[in-house]
Amino acid sequence: MKVELPDIPATERTPLVETLLAIIRVQQDRIQQLETTVQQARDEIALLKGQKPRPQIQPSILETTKTKTPPPEGGKRPGSAKRPKTAELTIHREVPRHPEGLPPGATFRGYEAYVVQELLVHNENTRYLRARYDLPGGGSVLAPFPRASCRSGAATLGPT
Repeated sequence: MKVELPDIPATERTPLVETLLAIIRVQQDRIQQLETTVQQARDEIALLKGQKPRPQIQPSILETTKTKTPPPEGGKRPGSAKRPKTAELTIHREVPRHPEGLPPGATFRGYEAYVVQELLVHNENTRYLRARYDLPGGGSVLAPFPRASCRSGAATLGPT
């Protein structure tokens, strides 16, 4: 606990007042040293008893942010420069896209790359509704399954 001494005008500062202020400052410093020593002794006693010492809590930074220097131009912190994030990606598939309905005489100038990163974690259940037709001469016909019905070894559960 630090007590702030009031400002004493120079006209009221007699040698006695100066001496008393110096004594108060020395006593405040000594009290601070003793409080630190007492806290260290309490922490050591707590450790010997198997308890935790008093935690060292840092002062709040909310009040100190007002005194800090403003961020540099552009508002970015040092080290947060833009870097190409797609350079490290493995491209699994390239899909060329062409606009529809181009007028005659349009010339192809090249591609502009645009990378889309997708994270796919899902299951996909497909129900095929196979049409059944009765034939005029008797019997029936059932629509076949599509060729790629079992992608990547997916299990077929059967009719529902």
